[in-house]
Amino acid sequence: MSRSYSFSAAGGHPVNEDAFILRQLPREEGWLVALADGQGGRAGGRRAAQLACEVAIQRALLLRPEQRADGATWAEVLSLADAAVATDREAGLATLVGLCAGAGHVAGASCGDSAAVAVCGDSAPRVLTSRQFKNPPVGSGEATFVPFEMELTPPWRLLAISDGVWKYASWDRVWDCAARLSGEELIEELQQAARLKTSGEFPDDFTAVLLESE
Repeated sequence: MSRSYSFSAAGGHPVNEDAFILRQLPREEGWLVALADGQGGRAGGRRAAQLACEVAIQRALLLRPEQRADGATWAEVLSLADAAVATDREAGLATLVGLCAGAGHVAGASCGDSAAVAVCGDSAPRVLTSRQFKNPPVGSGEATFVPFEMELTPPWRLLAISDGVWKYASWDRVWDCAARLSGEELIEELQQAARLKTSGEFPDDFTAVLLESE
């Protein structure tokens, strides 16, 4: 069994261009997560992020459990999301992380600078998306998705975050929080770390999705 927590808010502008979908699978098969960050500075970022997540989860739901546990299959799934965004006239560009966590295993793929971090027991946090490419972005029709897989040994935590988290909270703070904290406390401390000291507002869109074993 595992639990989920999430938080997303706009930062630096009125519209939150981050998007995520968190879906629990039946029969304790785990969770599906898709998280995307629409590229700012041009039109259609929010639409791109939302569409990328929707297509990724829709496609992942059609897979057999063993396929969802394969990082290479996730790269193929996310490529379909890239193609869908590229052909949508209202969509701009985005990042995208998609994964399935459950049954002692996480598998997924990513493109961009959003991230997924895993912690098992007392081991140091591991950035699953460390090998990803920022460009070409999702929505270009040419995005390259780098797969990842990892065995999850209880107790474990899995954190998916947009760049508005790690850029402003700092990677050191993300690693520290992921290693020490859990549940709402982890999400709340990341929020506090990312907020501007003067105004208490987020300087960029902030999205964090946390899965953890019970």
